Amino acid sequence: MDALNDQRLQGLFEQDASLLEMLDHLSMREDVPLTGMRFLWIFQMELGISFVESRKILDCFDPAMRPKIDAAEINQRWRAIMRGFLDRSPHR
Repeated sequence: MDALNDQRLQGLFEQDASLLEMLDHLSMREDVPLTGMRFLWIFQMELGISFVESRKILDCFDPAMRPKIDAAEINQRWRAIMRGFLDRSPHR
């Protein structure tokens, strides 16, 4: 799959999907297990979310990308980042 043209990922993002839904999609899309560095790259290059912002979410996961905190808390943090991103985005 051409990752930079992943319409499903873009659709999930635009539909305000939970972060865990997006990670499920990415884990099925990738040929190798999703790593923290790959997560950061995908969110910056494919969704336009800064490394700094996506790094805040990465802190919620262990090195194997398993949640370290409750899913509801992860999604609450994700929604806060999304709100800030959408407020700053000129094309949304």
